[in-house]
Amino acid sequence: MNIGVVMFYDKAIESYGKLNYEINKRYCDKHNFKIILSTTKKLHDRHSAWERLPLLLDTISKFDYVMWIDADAFFYKDAKSIVDIINKNTNVNFIFSNDVGDSNINTGVFIVKNSQYSIDFLNRWLHDKELFKSNPYPQWWDQGVLIDMYNKNILNIRENCIHLNYGILQHFFDNDKIENETYIYHLAGQSEKRNEISNKYLKSLK
Repeated sequence: MNIGVVMFYDKAIESYGKLNYEINKRYCDKHNFKIILSTTKKLHDRHSAWERLPLLLDTISKFDYVMWIDADAFFYKDAKSIVDIINKNTNVNFIFSNDVGDSNINTGVFIVKNSQYSIDFLNRWLHDKELFKSNPYPQWWDQGVLIDMYNKNILNIRENCIHLNYGILQHFFDNDKIENETYIYHLAGQSEKRNEISNKYLKSLK
């Protein structure tokens, strides 16, 4: 299976983005995945969180599946191959991860199948101006638009995705990792600790 793992960071988050890229590259090399990094902002009128969507659209045709991972997130060295999750969910186009409490989807980490449906959905998510303007959760940027699309079942997204329980694809805090199960430590909301945690973990791999 041909899998691409996609990341983005700009100057504002380069300090920890570089560290997590190095960690994630080791994971990708171990499992024979291709890691794709961009540091060039394309959407100058939007928050950098939106950069994931044009990047995925630029990349998806080259792979069977593409996976997005935020720049403040890294794979654990002993994490199993994400192929295991994909093989259990081949009937859907998007594999999302729930946020804390499993009440909403968190877009810091997700997997997309190379299909026409996925391309159409990513384009709608990115380009629909009405959805952008009416985002009920503007503080969450693109994630807010996705939650709105899911709640309204736009393009029948509910029938074309699965959202895994919080703690499987990612966790956010020291005490909520599921032993031998969680794939990714996502340092969401830990701005003061991101560099320290990522640097310490990268050093542990050497």
